[in-house]
Amino acid sequence: MSLHVTANTSRLFSISGTFGDAQIVATGSRVLIDLQTRNYDSGGILRKHHALANLPLETASRLRDLLNEAIAAAAEAPPHQPGLWSEATSAHTARRLQRNA
Repeated sequence: MSLHVTANTSRLFSISGTFGDAQIVATGSRVLIDLQTRNYDSGGILRKHHALANLPLETASRLRDLLNEAIAAAAEAPPHQPGLWSEATSAHTARRLQRNA
């Protein structure tokens, strides 16, 4: 049996932070989004989650538009919103939990 192998023409984009990791892979007609999150609940317990979305270009374009709208709204929002953890707070909690582990 013969196996046909095509050249890999995808492109990978990624970012990491205290929130977790995000990888975006662009292929011929789709965009794959792979999110792996690290969050701390109100008791300081580390919670990890993983999500994967394989989007057609039209849906990926709509997601881009929604992200642009969210970024614009965030830029105009008050700096202190209860219930949201900043990068600094997440990093501080992670360091504290690692010391106590």
